[in-house]
This record gives sequence, structure tokens and C-alpha cells, in this order.
Amino acid sequence: MNDVPGALRGYLWAIYAIAVALVVCQAPLLPAALAPTGVLAATALFALLVAIGERITLQITHSVNQNMAGALHIATILLFPPPLPLFITLAATLGSDLPRSRRPLYKRVFNVCLSTLSVGVTSVVVAHGAGPVALRPGQVAAALPALALLLGLYYALNSGLLLGVLCLLERRAPWRVWPQTHRPTVLPELAICALGILAAVVWHVDPLLLGLFALPISALHAAIRTAARARAAEERAEHALVLASVDGLTDLLNHRAFHDRLDEEVARAARSARPLALLMVDLDDFRAINNGHGHQAGDAALVAIAAAIRASIRSADIAGRYGGDEFAVILPETDLGEACAVAERTRVAVAAVALERDGAPVGATTSLGIAALPRHACTRDGLIEAADGAAYAAKHAGKNRVRIAADAPPVSRARRA
Repeated sequence: MNDVPGALRGYLWAIYAIAVALVVCQAPLLPAALAPTGVLAATALFALLVAIGERITLQITHSVNQNMAGALHIATILLFPPPLPLFITLAATLGSDLPRSRRPLYKRVFNVCLSTLSVGVTSVVVAHGAGPVALRPGQVAAALPALALLLGLYYALNSGLLLGVLCLLERRAPWRVWPQTHRPTVLPELAICALGILAAVVWHVDPLLLGLFALPISALHAAIRTAARARAAEERAEHALVLASVDGLTDLLNHRAFHDRLDEEVARAARSARPLALLMVDLDDFRAINNGHGHQAGDAALVAIAAAIRASIRSADIAGRYGGDEFAVILPETDLGEACAVAERTRVAVAAVALERDGAPVGATTSLGIAALPRHACTRDGLIEAADGAAYAAKHAGKNRVRIAADAPPVSRARRA
């Protein structure tokens, strides 16, 4: 536990101490609770069922799992008086959690204490606050307030104690941690708790009928596992699509993906009659960096320049690596005045990039061209040609400057060479 933050270490020791104190206080009541005929056998059976429930896991999302032990915890609280729920849970979790050698010992001990405290405290509070909960036919409606108290307290303890660990570990407030960690499990946990109530009702009718729960639980487990695998496959496919769209060096859109996005934005601008601008960013004398400092220095400069471009544009703008030393930025719903402001900000940001290679400064300036839809073109290719020609005009005028397509006619790449 030496690698655990101090505040979290203190929290864990407090949980351990409270759990031990609760067990010690409840232990003297155990012989009297086990005295009635048949209680010992039922207790052993539920300890086994809880241990099995700990092993049956429902994968809610790729990172969130929910086991079936909660249903058995609720049924145990409803069917047995204190302190039996506490000791049933303690025996089951000791048998299922502690032998798992892959987890650090302090985590396994915490899991035992978490279940023991959640069940033990809830059973004591419900027994003293609401008395025995009657679940025989015709009595369930009158038991609803006690059931609400049971579910609310159990969830608060079971989720709250674990939430405390996550808050201390991430050093964030509970209301910021809970939506990411516990909100996806609220509905599954309530469903599992409802199964526990149903199991307690069925027990009163005929304990052998509990065997009928095996089939729906198995089907639910299989269905959720299949859904989780399908979600994981979709996420992998989306991730692969993202990787195929990103330039491996700069993490900007690659040439093909940039063209696809520009097609979408041109079509959207045409439908909505909203402005659209395109910014072409052509690095000045970039070959000198590769020739003078090597290609590794050139790659490092491209990465830094791409980061500067990304930082200088707006969140709605779309940047891509258009060629070896060329970048482009789509400016949705942007008129020429706004586009000029973005371009000037980008020019200044790139010029401020300063790397050092073998004691010598490495940097670059840019010539930027702007074209707007529909003023300079009405198609994707026309927009690119107009912005590209403006970038060439900026380079021809002395480099490290911004030009608008209207300042000069488009110049094709063939004529540049």
C-alpha cells in the first residue's frame, strides 16, 4: 500500500477498522441467530449463492462490470435477521475475493469490507427501523416503504464507499466522478436488486423455485455479453476509421480525409447559404530545414507547426496536412474578415515556433492563402485552387504573409514548377 496516496491510505484503514468493529459487535449475536432449526443450512446455502453471485459478472460497458452478488445481498437482508446477513456476506466474500492473488491484498481486503459493511449496516438499520419485512402474498404493498429504505441505504453504502476511493484517487469532487463511474450502473444495479426482492418472495412460496432464476439470469448474462461485444466491435471499427483519417506524423486529418470533410462543408454551405472559407498554409523554404538539419529535424518542425496551427484556429475549424510541407484549414460559417483574422493568428503562431537542433535554431514561416465560397469558387476543387493560388501570391510577394484569392488569379501547381 506504499504507492497509495496518504489520504486514500487513511480512508482505507478507516473502512477496515469500521468493518472489523461491526463484525466484533455483531459476533455475540450469531449463536442465538443460528439456533432455530434449519437456519444453519439456509445460511450455508446463501453463503454459497452469494459466492457464486460474485463470480457472475455482467459487462455493462467495455470498462464497467456489474456482478450478481447484489441480488443475493438484498435477498439475504430480507430473509435473515441480523447478524446473519453480515456473516453470510463475510463468509462468501472471504471465499471469493481473498484467494484472487492477482489483485493487491489491500484491494481484496477493501472489497470484503465494502460488501460486509453495505450488507451488515443495511440489515441492522432496516431491522431496527422497519422491523421484519413481510413478503408473503398480500403483504408486499405494505412492505414498500421498508423496501425503499433497504434499496436506498444499500445503494448509498455500496456505491458511496467505492466513490470515496475514486474521489481520493483522482482528487476530484464526487459530483464530477459519479457521472463517469456510477451513473452507467444505476439501472443495472436497481434491476439486480429487484431480482433480489423477487428471490426473497419466491423463497417464501417455495425455496426450490429459486432454481427457475438460473435460466433468465443466464440469458441476461449472454445477452449483455453479446451487446458488450458488439459495442466493442463498433468502437474498434470507429477507432480504425479515425486512424485511417489521421496523418501519422502531425495527428491532423490526412489528404484524403481533408478532401472528404471539405466536400461535406461545401455541400452544407450551399444548402444553408452560409459562408465558408478555406485557408492554405504553405511553409516557406522548408527544404532548407531538411537539407541543413536532417529529416528528423524536419519532422520535429512539422509536428510543432501542426500543434501551432491547431492552437491558433477555433474549435469548429478543421485542419489537415495537405502535402509534405503544406497544411489547410476549413473555416465553416466564416466570412473573409474572420478568415483573415484566423490566418494572421496562424501566421504569427507558426513564426513563433522555435526548435533547436545541434545548437542552431530551427523554425519556419508561412505563406497563407484565403478563398471564400461562393465569392471565389463554387466547388471544392475551385476553392482549393483559389486558396492555393493566393498562397503562391503571398510567397511570390515576399513570404510570411497572408493573401486573399481576389488579390491574384489562381496559379496552378504546374505553373509554379
